[in-house]
Amino acid sequence: MALTNYLMHSLICLFIFTGIRFSLSSTLHRTELYLVVLLIWAFQLWLSLWWLARYRYGPAEWLWRALAYGTARNVPRRGKVF
Repeated sequence: MALTNYLMHSLICLFIFTGIRFSLSSTLHRTELYLVVLLIWAFQLWLSLWWLARYRYGPAEWLWRALAYGTARNVPRRGKVF
């Protein structure tokens, strides 16, 4: 899930802080930036826990394995959740 989180964090920050979408890099103060980072981190933590309770590894890791092995297999599910 590390690769998935890295890519997700990069894309979220790309849209928030550059001119692609919101361009907030020069408008936010340092404390506001800390809040944005904390919110992104909390969202990713929640999403990772939710995903890993159901699957063995993240979607980017699945794609990486599919490209490395040359076959696209189903993402292995975990046992019964709750």
